Parts: sequence; structure tokens; C-alpha cells
Amino acid sequence: MTQKETHDSDLISVLNADGIVDVVVKDLENQSTTRLDELTERLGSGSWAARLVLNNRFGGVIIRQHPGEGNRLHFHPDADECWVIMAGQWEWFIEGEGTRTVSTNDIVVVRQGVKHKITCVGDEPAVRFAITAPDVTHAYAEE
Repeated sequence: MTQKETHDSDLISVLNADGIVDVVVKDLENQSTTRLDELTERLGSGSWAARLVLNNRFGGVIIRQHPGEGNRLHFHPDADECWVIMAGQWEWFIEGEGTRTVSTNDIVVVRQGVKHKITCVGDEPAVRFAITAPDVTHAYAEE
């Protein structure tokens, strides 16, 4: 079997392909303070994402998803990524380390080039704040 690798660095298209239709960019970026409860009130009870930070060194995106939702197995060829878990529970697969469950107040780090996959678990929506290079490349291996 040969594998074909696809790359995407467009935030909206990456999140849309992972099932998040409601993606906000620009409107909420680089405010001095952002409150999770106010974001939830503004963006609603569905799955959503909003870029809260963007500069020439890093970007920060908050992502809310429901149980069973998450992202596709991927890696970043040119940047590390970290997340702060703000609500709920996530199942994290990290290549070479296996799968673990993380929850509110946990911080997860994945080094560049390491495949990972994130899935919301439990019985309530969960929220994670992702921090990585601006417009980071997502690489997906397809059979």
C-alpha cells in the first residue's frame, strides 16, 4: 500500500473538515481578556471554534465539541502544539505514547512530526485551547 500525504494550513478548512462548521476568525482575535462563559453564550451550544490569538509567532484557537467529535489523525511537520483543557474530557492518541484521557486543567504537548488524534469523550461537550505556530500545517496520511 502506498500512502499519500495531504497538507492543509487554512484554519477554516481544517476545522470544517473535522466537522466544525461554525468557525470565527478575526472578530475575537487579540482581545485582552476572553471569558469562556461569554464565548459559549455568544457562539451557542453546538460545536464551534474561534481564533483568539494571532501574531507572527503563535496562534491560539479555542475549540468546543460534543462527545464523539474530534479531529483526524494528523501531525504538524513544522511546529509543536500544546493545548489547555478548559472543560470536559478528551481522549488523546499520541503516536509512540498511546491513548490517554485528559480533562479540565490538564495541559497536553505534542512535538512536531508526532501523529495525534483528539476525540471528545464523556457525556458533555468539552473545550480545548490549542496553541501553535500561526497557520500551522496539518499533514494527513491517507491510504
